[in-house]
Amino acid sequence: MTTWPCRLLMLALLCVELVGCGGPRGGPVDSSKAQDAFKTFLKAWQDGKKAEDLKPGITGVDRDWNAGKKLVSFEIKPNENNQGTTLRFSVQLTLKDDKGAESKSTAIYNVTTAPAVTVIRDDDD
Repeated sequence: MTTWPCRLLMLALLCVELVGCGGPRGGPVDSSKAQDAFKTFLKAWQDGKKAEDLKPGITGVDRDWNAGKKLVSFEIKPNENNQGTTLRFSVQLTLKDDKGAESKSTAIYNVTTAPAVTVIRDDDD
């Protein structure tokens, strides 16, 4: 279950993404750039980096990564969905918790490329 502080952070990032700082609004998503950014995001997690290590190029949020879970492997499903300003991905994650227990789950992510590159997990369960 997602905690309120995490939900608040995701909401704040979404507001910044949608409203910006008085600059240009989100533009059409660049599919190639979004795919590359998403793979970079997941690979950084798998390599033991922190989401902050991707800044300023990519801003990303994932509740499991923030909770300290390790990404053992991932498989991006071929059914990405272009929603104009966002590319939506489904991915199979294999995670390991701090006790070494592995689990598999399917996660949904939204990726934008304009005005900034963002990767935000969007599957509240």
